[in-house]
Amino acid sequence: MMKNKGFLFIVLAALTTIQSCNSHRFSEIEGVPSDNPATILQTDAQKATAATLRDIKEGHLYTMENTADYKLNEIMDQGGAKSSEDLIMKVFQNLLNLPVSASDSKMDYGCSAFCVKSPDGDVIVGRNFDYRFVSSANVAVHNIFPGAYESMCISAMPYLDEKTFVAGSLSDGTTDISVPTAASVYCCLDGMNDAGLFIGVLSLRGGGAVQHDSNKSDIVPSLAIRIALDECANVDEAVEMFRNHNFFADGEDSPNNYHFLLADASGKSVVIEYFRPGEEAPVEDAKAKDWTLNVLDEDHVTNFYLTEGWQNLGVGQNRYDIIHNRLQEKQRILTEDEAMQLLQDVHQLLNPEEITSNTQWSVVYNLTKNTATVCVDKDYETRLHFNL
Repeated sequence: MMKNKGFLFIVLAALTTIQSCNSHRFSEIEGVPSDNPATILQTDAQKATAATLRDIKEGHLYTMENTADYKLNEIMDQGGAKSSEDLIMKVFQNLLNLPVSASDSKMDYGCSAFCVKSPDGDVIVGRNFDYRFVSSANVAVHNIFPGAYESMCISAMPYLDEKTFVAGSLSDGTTDISVPTAASVYCCLDGMNDAGLFIGVLSLRGGGAVQHDSNKSDIVPSLAIRIALDECANVDEAVEMFRNHNFFADGEDSPNNYHFLLADASGKSVVIEYFRPGEEAPVEDAKAKDWTLNVLDEDHVTNFYLTEGWQNLGVGQNRYDIIHNRLQEKQRILTEDEAMQLLQDVHQLLNPEEITSNTQWSVVYNLTKNTATVCVDKDYETRLHFNL
């Protein structure tokens, strides 16, 4: 379906100006290789993938090139997943042959995202991932598995275990990296494929969406992102993917919901939300009735509903207003540097009392050129540049 055009990596150090270092193919990235054990990997391809793991930002951001089969078809043939725990259990069983239980920790993250054009007409997406991790190991995953669109995504390893996968854990010489190696493709929280599709998930409140059509398999947010990056070339195809599956926010009893920003290289962007028509938020009993997909013609979003009648539910109105006003002021045309500056302007510092605080990464995707620039842990002077 796709050609592997190679994945290039450039470190950009920004002081008053940004200077670029030499570029490298993804498999030749300059960084600290992980010599951690990987004792339960099952295949040579999994072991080859683990061997590509590199620390490129002091344990806060790793890179990895995935060529191993992650059994997406098998997981979907088993009905998909109704919760993140269900998904990770199936990953363990199908990829690592482990009949074990996953962590029952729930993700409840913040985030901001927007889609604009550059002065040259490129389609640009900016995205902050905010969560109250004091120390987080994240992985930029380059997926080049045959039959899927080539893609990059950023995965938060604490999604698997918040206590184990802290910054530096994947290259500390002791932590087993079998699970992060196998599961990282299913922990994506935002990403881009080489067809020019972006998808990112953002948190909501008010009860978790559920759907129960027996003719459809089930998806949770990170599984939806994986399918979209693998199979969808544009926003319309991604929207259809959501329509063809039952969406579960994170289990039958989840108190949290999620919405998505989708954008593609044509410049089209939408926000996908699930709500209950005729009911005012918040909704107390998520199991009583299936939720309805709403596709909104929007190009920026934070952590409150945009669906009419539900806008009073959520957080991040101040961040939304800053983004909204800047997009209006700039007539929705920003350079990549201006997009990163806007992300910096709405970044979140750590507040131990607020789950949706502390920006873990800021990323600017160029959907026209298939590039991404990443700043990790609020370090806006160091820019990590990726190129599909």
